[in-house]
Amino acid sequence: MVAALGFAAALSAAEGPAPISKLDPAPALDIALAKIAAETVEEFAGRGLTDQGLSIAVIDMTAPGPGASFPAGAYRGDVSYYPCSVVKLCFLSYYESRKQSGKLADTPELVRAVKDMITISSNDATGFVVDSITGTTSGPELSGLEWERWKARRNVVNDWYRGRAYTNLNANQKTFCEDAYGREQAFRDGGKNRNRMTAAESARIFKEIVRGEVAGEALTDQMLMLLARDITGSETLEDLELEDARLAGQNLPKGSRVWAKSGDAYDFHHLVARVALPNGSDFIVAVFTQGVKKVPEVIPSVYAKVAAHFAAGRRP
Repeated sequence: MVAALGFAAALSAAEGPAPISKLDPAPALDIALAKIAAETVEEFAGRGLTDQGLSIAVIDMTAPGPGASFPAGAYRGDVSYYPCSVVKLCFLSYYESRKQSGKLADTPELVRAVKDMITISSNDATGFVVDSITGTTSGPELSGLEWERWKARRNVVNDWYRGRAYTNLNANQKTFCEDAYGREQAFRDGGKNRNRMTAAESARIFKEIVRGEVAGEALTDQMLMLLARDITGSETLEDLELEDARLAGQNLPKGSRVWAKSGDAYDFHHLVARVALPNGSDFIVAVFTQGVKKVPEVIPSVYAKVAAHFAAGRRP
């Protein structure tokens, strides 16, 4: 079972989710990530990467500190980006939490849609999932009380995250291959209500999934199975979701394992993942970029540098 990689003790098959673990600021890790960012910007400056176009967040889950807390560091980790398909982690987490509480029942189509939302990042599947977990549907514009009720229902994922002490995150929009129309376009409020996330938030979301802090053991295993990525192949993969993880894994130590979710749209390109190294190091790393979507080497370069930091046995 993939969830058994270091965290079986945090989960109980018959119980609900584990308590949300705390994050401890790690100044040494901040310094290391700032150095990695500077090296990466220098490496790719000629291809469009700037200081303002890169954010990195890391949570070291190798060994919990006092009170089951984990060291966390970042470089520009609190800067908001359009998260692209990384937002689908929010929909996955809320879906599983509703199942855990007995407030949502699976159907064959919902199971199929969740799988395609995470494994191949299907936007059509995501739209179906959002409809199913929020009780809303796309369509012509609404007005009056009907419109207010629709907006309230569409915000249930945000409400759930506010209850988990997320104050900036916005995860109330579907993802589209082309554009939004009708009530979906109106709900964007001229762009002011687009999905929004920081690298640090995405790392924390991934940590909560991995640690069983969203759902119990069985549902956590299901999530990790969907997020598991094969990084061993040498051939280019057609699906960008899988290819992003494969590329990021190419320069990791042999035997490393990766669970990941990527996103790209407009001029944004992101990848958040859990990485387990052969030396026992286990960490979450989120890399958010803007302006270098057509430079696929940037994110793998950051992943290789972060892995080298942990492979060398350096701890925050």
